[in-house]
Amino acid sequence: MAIFESKDRLIVAADTGPLLSVFQSNTTGLLRRYFSCIFIVQSQLAEFQKHGAATEIQSLIDEGLVVVIKNLTDKEKSEAMEVARRIATEPSCRDPVVENHLPEAELIVVSQRIELQCAGILLDERAARSVAENMGLNIGGFLGILGRAGLDGLFTKDEIRRLLQTCQDLGTHYKSSLIEFVAQTYGR
Repeated sequence: MAIFESKDRLIVAADTGPLLSVFQSNTTGLLRRYFSCIFIVQSQLAEFQKHGAATEIQSLIDEGLVVVIKNLTDKEKSEAMEVARRIATEPSCRDPVVENHLPEAELIVVSQRIELQCAGILLDERAARSVAENMGLNIGGFLGILGRAGLDGLFTKDEIRRLLQTCQDLGTHYKSSLIEFVAQTYGR
């Protein structure tokens, strides 16, 4: 939860997974509480559509909280392809198809643009997190957002447990032991 050590509202880049968990758990208010701007890349929009969250992400775009980066330079596209290759070959990766990792790879690359001033990147997928950490990026995720909210006294242990179980029931791959750890560690 390194990126959540700041009490200021942060500028971050966010992969699809953490935002889907926010939508699944109906905790969009936490995004407004902890972030002043959330960058995503154009290629993620298809993933939100695929997961039935196009309306939710569009609402945050219309509100101005989420900003879509539409164009990558040729250099960034090349770097993203290399990052996608690294993700696909991570031991924890279940999908060896490089192109399937381009959205998170593009996000990792553009999050490093100096002009964006990203404090970090929200990633939940283990392989992508590993690659981003090896690149020296500050990493957070949905669990970090809930953890910060728990430390701020917003959620009890039972509420955190329920929120994560809701995500689990809707298809997010959280182990029950991880849910219990987060609830016990961060719930009030």
